[in-house]
Amino acid sequence: MSSLVEQSKRSAAFAAVDKHVLPSVRVLGIGSGSTVVYAVDRLLELKNQNKLNPDLVCVPTSFQSKQLITDAGLRSADLDDLSILDPEQGGFKSIDVTIDGADEVDSELNAIKGGGAAHLREKLVANASNKFVLIADSRKDSQLLGEKWDKGIPVEVSPLAWRTISRQLERMCSIQSGAVSLFELQAPVAQLRQAVRKAGPVVTDNGNFILDVHVGKIYDPPAVEQLFKMIPGVIEVGVFSGMADEAWFGNEDGTIACRIPKSEMKKLE
Repeated sequence: MSSLVEQSKRSAAFAAVDKHVLPSVRVLGIGSGSTVVYAVDRLLELKNQNKLNPDLVCVPTSFQSKQLITDAGLRSADLDDLSILDPEQGGFKSIDVTIDGADEVDSELNAIKGGGAAHLREKLVANASNKFVLIADSRKDSQLLGEKWDKGIPVEVSPLAWRTISRQLERMCSIQSGAVSLFELQAPVAQLRQAVRKAGPVVTDNGNFILDVHVGKIYDPPAVEQLFKMIPGVIEVGVFSGMADEAWFGNEDGTIACRIPKSEMKKLE
């Protein structure tokens, strides 16, 4: 990967951290992926400059992000432990802000996530956050999901029935009630994700398998997310619809773009 792409990731991550991780932030969700590495780099710089809340607690979304937090000398806690961490205040009620990467982001800030097989925990942490911020390089910025990302929707499934779930996904039709296509292909194509440098499939941090479900362009992300989740044995779907408040994209020319959902921009006009 070119150094310009890495620099664009770094720029987006640094800008998002500088805006949202203020000394008032006590609980911070840390996402997963290559761009998040730069966000933690910036957190370490701010920590060394005494610009972070001294009692900051970071909530990881994967084994990778927990290692990043630990290596940076930051305090980590699992999501369910927040309620008992601050007994004088009755426990933390929510995460102040979560910063996470994305595989693709559309004009409404719906996102595909799960390229790193961590989308179950990522979605749990994002859902428990007061603000959810995405960071990525400009290659991930699209009008429609599936426009640039061609590796399918990551779907975490139970290993007990992955073949059955795969067949059920592939029997789904793009056109549901109302005769409106939800996605580009007539029917999904599901593939079990294979591990690299390990024989067999990818196994998530939660002990599950990943099906990468190809549908082409996604015209209705919320409907596709809910349709897939209706299948028993589907643990979580890597479509994050209506969750992100803001997205930061780094460009190779050194500029940074910050976006909010297109529908929200129209309300401000």
